[in-house]
Amino acid sequence: MTFEEVEPKQKKISQPLSPFSSLPDEITENILARVSRWNYPSLSLVSKRFRSLLSSMEIYKTRSQIGTRETSVYVCLHLPNQPYPNWYSVWSKPNQTLTKHRGKIRFKKDPTGNSVVPTHINYPHIKSQSPTATVGPDIYIIGGPWEEPSSSVWILDCRSHTWRHGPNMTVAREDPCMFVVRLTSLDGFVVFDTKTQSWTVLPGPGAELRLLLKENSYVLVNVTDEKFFVMIKKREYTYDGTWKLLGEQSNSIGNYVVDSSWINNVIYCCTLCGDLFWCDSEDHEGREWREIKGLRGLRDDCKMGLRSASAYAVEDYGGKLMVMWGSSNIKLKNKIRYAKISLERSSDGHEIWGKIECVDELTFPCESYKSFYCLSALV
Repeated sequence: MTFEEVEPKQKKISQPLSPFSSLPDEITENILARVSRWNYPSLSLVSKRFRSLLSSMEIYKTRSQIGTRETSVYVCLHLPNQPYPNWYSVWSKPNQTLTKHRGKIRFKKDPTGNSVVPTHINYPHIKSQSPTATVGPDIYIIGGPWEEPSSSVWILDCRSHTWRHGPNMTVAREDPCMFVVRLTSLDGFVVFDTKTQSWTVLPGPGAELRLLLKENSYVLVNVTDEKFFVMIKKREYTYDGTWKLLGEQSNSIGNYVVDSSWINNVIYCCTLCGDLFWCDSEDHEGREWREIKGLRGLRDDCKMGLRSASAYAVEDYGGKLMVMWGSSNIKLKNKIRYAKISLERSSDGHEIWGKIECVDELTFPCESYKSFYCLSALV
């Protein structure tokens, strides 16, 4: 004979209800929208209700309305023997302590303790060198890389990390020059309106300007609602219905810019030598590039030094300047150094001083990378 053991029935113990459970979804969402987005993965484990609210696009609308959007930084690595980039998001780990270097504190480490997390947003049709620009929470990838013409437009929504296909350009372009939503090539200039999601072809430049564009490198310096500005050597041209030569700049650095960012109506850029400059975005008639003051120690004291870097990137980090640079040092081939710099303008407006808040590095889960670029989005 066999006997079946029967476990005694356990009494259910009622758990006290959480204060959140009795709140309407609208109020709970408003509270969660005030919490840092970096805590969302942990909060989504609290309950199915939290997970549903945090994965909804409505919470991002609320964040925009109440002004709690944060800067999300993405780094794209071009790895050897891989045609497509690997995307990583930069995550914060607060409460990191300071470190010393040879008995002397040179620069504070980042108190947020940033680390990189692989982001599964890769798309097979987008090459590493494809031009990119950010508008709000969206990253636009337009056209094709060098010697690979394409008319495609892909848009990455950084809230949901999903891709959508935008309206194609009127013609296929390779290696276009893009400033936020303007696009150029030797075939002409076109404007993409992010609100209407439509393209407009502008009249082509005259024969003299077209020849300069063909024979020289150029940079799209600035864009306003009604006009934009192109720098060729030391000459600056503008388009506001017709093409005009504004004049020749005495200290133009346009052809040496490797990356730029626009913060509070000021354009910041990094040159091939690692120098950091600025100019007023609205100072069209007498544009003058000036070096950011107070950053000599960044070049002199950093282990790698900006001038020995293999690549640079500058981005708006919530009103601060974030500078990233790689290194040709084989021992650091999977690392990227970065500095966060707060900015202050002098009372007469003629100088901008930078204060180095921290210098740190990001380590990537790869043996090495060929190149990288950095993007930031407001989410």
